[in-house]
Amino acid sequence: MDQQSMPLVEALLKHVDKQPVSFHVPGHKNGSVMSSGIKNIFASVLPFDLTELTNLDDLHDAEGVIASAQKLAAELYGASETLFLVGGSTSGNLAMILGAFNQGDIVLVQRDSHKSVINGIRLAGLKPVFLFPEYDGESQLSAGISLSTVEKAFAIYPEAKGLILTSPTYYGWAPRLEPIVRLAHTRGAAVVVDEAHGAHFMAGSMFPDSALEQGADAVVHSAHKTLPALTMGAFLHLGKNSSLSADVLKQTASMVQSSSPSYPVMASLDGARKYLFDMKQKSGEALTNHFITVRDKIQKASGLSLVTPRGISHDLLKCIVKAPEGYSGWDLQVYLENENIFVELADHKHVLLVLPLAEKPLPTAVYEKLHSSVERMKAEGKADKSKIPFNMPSFHSKIIHTEEGKSLFHVKQWKESIEKANGKKAGTDIIPYPPGVPLFLKGEIIKGERYIYLLDWLKNGGRVQGAEYYHHDWYISIQEKDEE
Repeated sequence: MDQQSMPLVEALLKHVDKQPVSFHVPGHKNGSVMSSGIKNIFASVLPFDLTELTNLDDLHDAEGVIASAQKLAAELYGASETLFLVGGSTSGNLAMILGAFNQGDIVLVQRDSHKSVINGIRLAGLKPVFLFPEYDGESQLSAGISLSTVEKAFAIYPEAKGLILTSPTYYGWAPRLEPIVRLAHTRGAAVVVDEAHGAHFMAGSMFPDSALEQGADAVVHSAHKTLPALTMGAFLHLGKNSSLSADVLKQTASMVQSSSPSYPVMASLDGARKYLFDMKQKSGEALTNHFITVRDKIQKASGLSLVTPRGISHDLLKCIVKAPEGYSGWDLQVYLENENIFVELADHKHVLLVLPLAEKPLPTAVYEKLHSSVERMKAEGKADKSKIPFNMPSFHSKIIHTEEGKSLFHVKQWKESIEKANGKKAGTDIIPYPPGVPLFLKGEIIKGERYIYLLDWLKNGGRVQGAEYYHHDWYISIQEKDEE
């Protein structure tokens, strides 16, 4: 296939060149009906915001240009099939889990999974066994699931039908998956991977190996995260030798996505695939040197340390900057934003920068702003060494079984101040966001080190989905006593 072609993009251009008259949806009629302020902003995009017209194919029954674009993506990624997604990796994770397993199946699940993975398990009515990751001692960041933990889990639950993994982590750390995948397959279990942050790994050897290359049965990629695709653009891939059904995955993907998919988003996926192909043709050594140079310049300009894992691969596009002693990542984020530098996330110790997948050097002004931000923080800020360190909660067992299922959708709940919620069951998922990994799942007891972690996270300025601030206090949902 011709990886230089963009079938969907070309079909859209051909249609727009006709200067068509729209007697179809959407209501903005190729951009002619819209408030002037909005029209001026989106003028170049609106003519391409179309619907399932002749020669433009249908995502939910792709046979034409969308099918061709998906086949090109599958060829590039080494997948047997690739589906375009317009609902982000969230829709991909839901479709993947619904399509891979049957109601009542026991599945082994990495506990530090995105909330969409947890919701997919609920929708599918699965019985999860949570596997807790290893943590890097210095940074306290997740280093992924160990092979020994997976071995023990299969020994305890030999009837498990699947293994649901997340790799890389939000911070770009990617432990080797191939031995884990091979083990799961010998036990007759399917392996599905939320690889949302690894859509660009196919660009070259400077990046970790993709889960597809390591034998996973199905993989989800957020193209919009690191490739030049519009937000909500993602891929769902079926592995070359997967035991899963492509037809079933197509059905579940159709179930969880809009019946009116965005053509600009789909076209951007077509373009992002071509961009990735072009990157693969470039010198791997030159690209590696470029990313290393950018990272070195960031470190020198800021005067701060960059965090890298020990013993596992990491993504060069994810630049983890450690805040100075006595300051949190949120403190650093404030000063960076004062210089109009906006980071992907901040936490108790770090800020995370996502570098562009491009050879183009960053402007000198960016490094100057990094330097001035840190210097201003040190000059104006007040280091508080009492609030650091900030420890990740530990777990007495690496393997925890739960009977979580559909019954948790409908529980009686009410709001309680966070102090009084200690020792009670969570009425909803409590999720530090980003990165979107639930700290407490609905139905779990709010207590112990995780409770202290939650208090510290909120106190230090972190955002939490499932927590609301009013009347000078934080409130969270807990289950009514008769639900306990």
